[in-house]
Amino acid sequence: MKKTNFKSLNAQMAKYLSPQSMTDMNKFLEGLPLRAGHAVLIAGGLAWLLGGLAIVYATTVAQDVADIRAELAKSEALKPVVAQLKSTPVPDNEITDFVNRVKPIYSSVTITKSSPGTITVSASDGRYFGAFREAINHAYNGGQRWRLSLDSLCVGRECEGAFLSGTFKINTLKIER
Repeated sequence: MKKTNFKSLNAQMAKYLSPQSMTDMNKFLEGLPLRAGHAVLIAGGLAWLLGGLAIVYATTVAQDVADIRAELAKSEALKPVVAQLKSTPVPDNEITDFVNRVKPIYSSVTITKSSPGTITVSASDGRYFGAFREAINHAYNGGQRWRLSLDSLCVGRECEGAFLSGTFKINTLKIER
């Protein structure tokens, strides 16, 4: 890395900032119209004018951009946070515990855990419709935050295996902000 000699830099700066240099600059500017001509001076004046206008325009646009940015930040601050609902399957051990707990209550209805996160409620005859309906209602309230969604429902002689059959997926809803 090159070292700077501040003493020589100081000497050069003193030469340019001396009272004599100011006098020389003043003489140069006074003699400029005689050396350059009026057309060059007018062109230089126009260049300075255009430069000044450009600075004023840039300052105005920058102020407008700052105002728009402040307005945008204010409007985003007023925007409410929308909660997202996330559905997650209920663990199998909770479903198994529920099935074992309600089987003795609804002896005329068959309640089984058919696949992960689902239960099947079935009855062999239409006269057990009340118990079938109550078993499904019990499943709706079976666990904390449980939400059942109907996967399949069959009623009548066309059903395979049982006169009444319903398969339900069991999920829990979680609110995420």
